[in-house]
Amino acid sequence: MKDYLLPDSYTLYENSVSLKTDNASVQYVFDECEKLCKENIKEFNDYDVLIEGAKYTGVWLETQPMGGEMYAKRNLKVALNNILIFMRYQRRDGKMPGMISSGNPWSGITAHYDWMQGCFFPFPALKMYYHIGEDKNYLKLLYEALKDFDSYLWAYRDSTGDGCLESWCIWDVAEDNSTLHMLHGLQMPDHGPWGKCTPPENYKNMPHKSPQYMGYSYACRSALAKISEILGNGEKEEWENKASEVQKKAEERLWDKDRNAFFVRDKNDDFVYALTQENIKCMYSGLLTQKMADTFIKEHLLNKEEFWTPYPLPAIAANDPYFHVNDKYSNCADKLKALGTAAHDIDDNSWSGPLAGLTWQRSIEALLNYNHHAEIVLIGKKLIELLYKTKKFIQNYNPFTGEPAKGENGYGPTMLSALEYISLLCGINVVYNSVYWSTAEMGNSEYVQNIRNRVYKITSDSEKSAIYVDGELKAEFTQGVRIKTDMNGKIEAIYGIDEKPVQFEMKYDNEIYSAVINPNEEFALENGKLILKNKVPFDYKG
Repeated sequence: MKDYLLPDSYTLYENSVSLKTDNASVQYVFDECEKLCKENIKEFNDYDVLIEGAKYTGVWLETQPMGGEMYAKRNLKVALNNILIFMRYQRRDGKMPGMISSGNPWSGITAHYDWMQGCFFPFPALKMYYHIGEDKNYLKLLYEALKDFDSYLWAYRDSTGDGCLESWCIWDVAEDNSTLHMLHGLQMPDHGPWGKCTPPENYKNMPHKSPQYMGYSYACRSALAKISEILGNGEKEEWENKASEVQKKAEERLWDKDRNAFFVRDKNDDFVYALTQENIKCMYSGLLTQKMADTFIKEHLLNKEEFWTPYPLPAIAANDPYFHVNDKYSNCADKLKALGTAAHDIDDNSWSGPLAGLTWQRSIEALLNYNHHAEIVLIGKKLIELLYKTKKFIQNYNPFTGEPAKGENGYGPTMLSALEYISLLCGINVVYNSVYWSTAEMGNSEYVQNIRNRVYKITSDSEKSAIYVDGELKAEFTQGVRIKTDMNGKIEAIYGIDEKPVQFEMKYDNEIYSAVINPNEEFALENGKLILKNKVPFDYKG
């Protein structure tokens, strides 16, 4: 009898990736990340997993399901284990461990339930279904796991019954050493975990009514709707309606319509106006409507005074009163000193202002969810520039200077972000049953993806790019676009990813196509013509 919580019960393809490019910075970052990621593969009894890396020797619910799925294009078994291990240790009440650690050979595996540690699990877990050959046995397990987790959230994390889910301690949202907590008297380790089934009563401003937690439920319910459609269990519409209820409540109670962003509400139901990367987390979950996401990106993410710093995406907007990197780059250093709340590891583990590998990692799905393809290229180029400049792959960096924090090298989210961004600059990214081919004018290159017993290759030079499936040329075209195909190379969409309009030309299926494609425009092939199907704003000012 098969145990479907073990990887050997599934089809495990031999996946691999290779890149050859004359772009020195891209090649260096790619090679270093490939090498260092392999060092983060560790044995946790029945599961070889990809740990978070550097000083973090466990797997966390906030990072490793997401990180594992990104690694699936290289090692499918390890990637699947990063999902299965959380389902293996899910409690009977539905709660998943916030962290799983291994103390072998003496103390074994430990599942930690004393905090939530976020939840970036549903979509990576659903993507894994396609990676392993669409095995319905896996999907049925996943359906029950997500259903139980969502039930747990609503049974325990809406203590006031007002329809807003809550975070109860610092580690619930994994924002260690954040001034959002410290300036309100909460610090590590005293207020890090909280393992009880009722919220704390003596924390100064927690529980927080949390946009992130609404996002976790929204992601669970959205994934459950998709799974229901695949399984044909008749529950798709029910889960879609339940997801919509969460989105509407979050917008009604936690979205400030004047500031156009999500904020937490404290235990007194007052907004705490710290403008944080929490909004990017919520975009990852799909919680924002298209209009909300477009507005947030325009007013905040691309705002040079806020999140578009020289090296983008600080943890808190750079002009916010809560922003703090160090004494020189801070809007609240004096208050922190007066309170004496600077924790022991704030220099290398801070969500107060430094930019973090985890935010880069989440920003990919966050932007793709809303078809902001061109912004991905802008961030990816900045990320490669920073990593090539510093030769460090750590947790935190100064968003103004790029100076790396004191942390250990080999931090997984930073490396996986870089590899994923490279695939979206000059490579191949397989999502569900679609292939994304990207050409962001990064030099002469050849990127090969072996996945699901198929070979996908994209080549680029100064004149054009070409895509191949199993050695067969499928299309040749101008750079500056991202092309979406099915698994056989049939074109489904073409996206503008350059910050300037591209005079696009393509030879495909013995026909020549041409059009001017602007940033974030989506074209489709219809009746022998390129037809504009969708366009989202591109508000980058250079």
